[in-house]
Amino acid sequence: MGIVIRQSLKGTAVTYLGAMIGFLSTFFIQVAYLKPGEIGLVQVIFQAATLVSSFAMMGLNSSMYRFYPYFKDPNQMDRHGKPKDNGFLFYSIVVSLFGLMVIIPLYYMLRDPISSMYIKNSPQFVDYFDWVVPLTVFLLFWLVFELYAVQLMRIAVPKLIREVVLRLLLIVTFVVYALGWVSFPIMVAIYIICYGICMLLCIIYVGKIGSLSMKHDWSYITPDLRSNFLKYTLIYVAGSIGTKLASQLGLFMVGSLDAGGLDSAGIYSIAFYMVAVVEIPSRSMLNIASPIMAEAMRKNDFEKANRLFKRVSLHQVLAGGFIFLIVLINLDSVYAILPNGSKYVAGKAVFLFLGIGKLFEITFNYGNSLLSCSKYYYWNLYYTLGVTLLGIFWQVILIPKYSIAGSAIATLISTALSYAIQQGMISYKLKCSPFSWDLLKAFGIFAIMLGVDFLIPVVGGPWSDMFVRSIPIGLLGLSLMYFSGISPEGESVVNKMLRIKR
Repeated sequence: MGIVIRQSLKGTAVTYLGAMIGFLSTFFIQVAYLKPGEIGLVQVIFQAATLVSSFAMMGLNSSMYRFYPYFKDPNQMDRHGKPKDNGFLFYSIVVSLFGLMVIIPLYYMLRDPISSMYIKNSPQFVDYFDWVVPLTVFLLFWLVFELYAVQLMRIAVPKLIREVVLRLLLIVTFVVYALGWVSFPIMVAIYIICYGICMLLCIIYVGKIGSLSMKHDWSYITPDLRSNFLKYTLIYVAGSIGTKLASQLGLFMVGSLDAGGLDSAGIYSIAFYMVAVVEIPSRSMLNIASPIMAEAMRKNDFEKANRLFKRVSLHQVLAGGFIFLIVLINLDSVYAILPNGSKYVAGKAVFLFLGIGKLFEITFNYGNSLLSCSKYYYWNLYYTLGVTLLGIFWQVILIPKYSIAGSAIATLISTALSYAIQQGMISYKLKCSPFSWDLLKAFGIFAIMLGVDFLIPVVGGPWSDMFVRSIPIGLLGLSLMYFSGISPEGESVVNKMLRIKR
């Protein structure tokens, strides 16, 4: 668990630096100089490309974690002193190329039904339908090489590229548009090129820490390994489609079903961005902890898997829950200081419901790694697709009635149900769960923080109120976490940073 905490702290530090840059970009540049509809259009293009690229991944985002241990050869070392992996990168690229050859023609075959969804409320997206394809290619191969770097236990630099370099490039893009130097279509083109630049940077980095050699030995792929990989991949293609669709369903459905069209999508995306900050520590922990879970499950070490599940979930909740509460108690002030905040204030309800859903997710999502590395991985297909269909149902029912808040409620229902079903499966078959007394104590600390917030009156303007509210509540929460002893791992890291001997 120690390596998870250390690597996660490095990754999280980089990610939060990126989040600060992203905050500047989103809340003080985009909302000031772009219309809600323009923000919504850019986000719909990005989310569409993310969804299409997830199809083309062919389940690699799960199978790379599961099968990489089988390719490592501890008896052969590369020039960096790491075990050779027998062409693992080559096979990953081949699978991705095959996925592209399947999904891109399918995307164009679906042009008419997709266009009919958006033509009424968001006709601008129809004009940018083709722009999704190059962004899909960039996102796909960027993620493939990033995941390969994770297998090599390197996350800091890939995160630096994703969280810092990309956002700096995007700030330049938006500023150039704000200054009137380029038109909106040219800005969108530059936006897409930024992702291509980051893809190339990630490839260059992988070449430095590992090898970009396409050497491989087909004979290493035994019939059993090939059969297991193909079976696993076919199942996880459908499962990953359902997972991505469920997570991004709100933005797509708002853009097509809500009368506000892309304006509503823009408001929704700003709230969605604030919620995304909650899961930043979780992403870092999962990146470094998933290979460890894969190794434990390969050895059928369920005791270690259960212990990992509890500790990783606890630390995800401690970090993510703390951030969610700090933003929640300052939500009115955040929208008050936002340029053109009155245009986006309807997103407060979206933040609340999506944030609660995110707490469900960070509590249970390490179970994805556990289940995907077990012999019951095929269950992911059943419950993910079922919950996705249910999510579509609730989106269709609630968006016309409650607008963007209805979409957030539908997402919360789908998320809670999804992880409840998954955890039931894990508890019954694998006897593992995230539940512990320490986890209960964590939620108790959050309840105390929320209770103190109700005792603090509104003070002055939004900036002063944020200061008066955040400092005492934040210090109280951190102190309770430290002195309660619920995280010896985190306490040890803090002690080393402060040079405290205990």
